[in-house]
Amino acid sequence: MPAAQNDVGGKFLDGSDLASRENEVLSDASKKLNFSPQTLIGRSHWWGSQEIGAFHYQGLYQGKPAILKIQGVKPASSEIFMIQSFAKTSQSKIVRPPYLYAYLEWDDRVRYEALVLEYIDGKRIVNLPTNPNEVNRFFVAYTEYRNSCLSYPWITKPEETISAKIKSVFEKWSEISKKIYPDHPLRKDSDYALIAQAVEALSKHYKNVDLEFVHGHLSDGDLYQVDKQVVVLSNLYWSWRPPFYDSIFAYHWYRYHLNDLIGTTPNVIKEQKQIWLDRLFLLPKDEHEKKLLELALLERATAGLNLDALSAKPDNPITAYLIDDTRRELERLLQDLS
Repeated sequence: MPAAQNDVGGKFLDGSDLASRENEVLSDASKKLNFSPQTLIGRSHWWGSQEIGAFHYQGLYQGKPAILKIQGVKPASSEIFMIQSFAKTSQSKIVRPPYLYAYLEWDDRVRYEALVLEYIDGKRIVNLPTNPNEVNRFFVAYTEYRNSCLSYPWITKPEETISAKIKSVFEKWSEISKKIYPDHPLRKDSDYALIAQAVEALSKHYKNVDLEFVHGHLSDGDLYQVDKQVVVLSNLYWSWRPPFYDSIFAYHWYRYHLNDLIGTTPNVIKEQKQIWLDRLFLLPKDEHEKKLLELALLERATAGLNLDALSAKPDNPITAYLIDDTRRELERLLQDLS
């Protein structure tokens, strides 16, 4: 039965107290699921803020390694449902979600849902730094996912057009940006006008373009090789998006992940980005599709300048370059579409 699309980023404005009750929730979920937590794997922060929406622990379930994910902000559609739907509808023998061993559905009394997931004993397909072979493997898996995992959407298609959604979502993201980074040292006053110009251009060019059902978070860190299969993470994000959104998402975030790589220089960023772009521009079949790819790149560059790039550590020497590079990319794409 189709369900509502999640707005994970927008949930930040609702607030989250999960950080303050993490130990309590971990203890409660572990007891109910017979999970033995061992090591904190990570917490899901919104764009570098202090608030968290989820956290992951490695541990043991029925004597074997497993991951416990706690979701502490109620989603419109549960990740439990997403994983089950992905596994049920996929026609691929290669691309799959992690195995779901056990779960607790959302309970308004304790305000969390919990998933016990397969421990991924495999390697990331894309590493830091990457190379053409890794990026090519990413797009081989991407092609398999496109061909075999999208035929039976389980999320209801939104009635809102792409043009209208662009305006509403950037209005929300602008509010979030100002709340998280009211005085970011690398933001320019002129960025606000540049972002507004890009939003208007996107709204104009996306008229009469239809949404696609996709995995909305195919990041460089979300695809793992496990034996002969590829396991896809971040399944909370299945949704309806503009064309090519899923193809460029990894490229978009990869450049900001380079911020964490010691010794990253402008030349390294240029070389690493070009590896992705060379492969991405093999995807469009004609000039119309090429324009749609460039629109997707513009939408992400606009999101980057508004918020995503600002989440990179501002004290890192390369961060100023990353933000300025995002700004230049946005300006170039705007000019190309004019």
